[in-house]
Amino acid sequence: MKKCFFLVLIILCFTVSLFAKDVYSDADAKTKAVLANVDELIEKRQYQSAFDELRKADNEFLLAKKVEVTIYYFAKSTMHQMFAFKNLSENETLYDVRIGDGTFNMVLFDPVKAINEFVAKNGEKPILNYALGLYYNDVKDCYGDQWFIPSKELIDKTVFYLQKAYDSGCYDEYSLSFLATGYYRQGDYNSAIKVYEAKLKEFEFTATDNYHYGIILWFTDNGKKGAEFVKKSIEGYKDSPVYQSDAYLVVARIYISIADYKTAEEYLKKCGEAFPDDYRIAQFGIGLYARQNQKKKALDAAYKLFDKGHAKPAVSRMIMEQYTDAGKTDYLLDFFKQAVKKYSNDSIACENLYFHYSDLLLTMDKKTEAAEMAAKAREFFEKNGHLTPEIDEMLKPVISGDN
Repeated sequence: MKKCFFLVLIILCFTVSLFAKDVYSDADAKTKAVLANVDELIEKRQYQSAFDELRKADNEFLLAKKVEVTIYYFAKSTMHQMFAFKNLSENETLYDVRIGDGTFNMVLFDPVKAINEFVAKNGEKPILNYALGLYYNDVKDCYGDQWFIPSKELIDKTVFYLQKAYDSGCYDEYSLSFLATGYYRQGDYNSAIKVYEAKLKEFEFTATDNYHYGIILWFTDNGKKGAEFVKKSIEGYKDSPVYQSDAYLVVARIYISIADYKTAEEYLKKCGEAFPDDYRIAQFGIGLYARQNQKKKALDAAYKLFDKGHAKPAVSRMIMEQYTDAGKTDYLLDFFKQAVKKYSNDSIACENLYFHYSDLLLTMDKKTEAAEMAAKAREFFEKNGHLTPEIDEMLKPVISGDN
């Protein structure tokens, strides 16, 4: 991906609203006047004009503002080092411009190079650490591993610069969210919790803050408290269906993990009412019911999931994982015994089922039965024209008993 045009990534890139001005509070009066004018132009969605106001950017505050305008209000971007801008018309949105066609004058502006050159001449400035942190975070969200450095390094740089800025007292509600998310992505949950707790003392949480903080609490053995925060994100994500369905399911999974099965089922049902086609409702329903020894309900959920993707090996693996995590290998065995009969007239389903049935039997050290199921799987793969050399090599030792 050479340009940040994809829908989800675009949403991530421009849902951040105008930053609070406290990070610019140390600027002189003349600079503040320029910043105020830029903010007014942004409010009017005159992004080309806002960028033009900052072309010279002869001090650290104007340079930081230039980075902000560049990464959040561009019309087109190439690798976040060349940008185009546009003053929007009344009924036009940045989204329309970013996914649409048109001729634009691209401007070469590399925020990292510009800041490094400024720092070399003028020394390190907290506001520029802040700006660099925002930049690397945005590059990560827009490009992932398809940039000049790996996404892991982008995350590390985000955390490094935002933490330096924070330690110098240069931060706002947005940078704290990005910093906490950076620690979350690094797996440094204790540091993420500290940042979220600091944010709670000064600012309100966003839906994403509630979602991430809740998950981190869950991962650090505080699931009950974590569920309360993720619940708050459900309402916050009311205009973002993909994220809202995730939030419903995370709440359900947290309650499953702490054995509050009644509440877990309640949230699975709520998710089902709002998003009836989400396969994950059936997926996690398997584990929920298996843990409660409700074999019939678990089996129904397994069939419902399998019906949504009977040709996909991943579906069989999901079913196996849910039963195994619930400690119900015997239920899983019964699922396969019944499923190969239920879907006996569906050769695609059979190749999938027999292959994974054989794998299960092998893990149970039932080699003779595993060989029988592997042989049947091979027959269906061959019948369907799906027997690749790789699959054949996997099945042969099981069939021969040499595994």
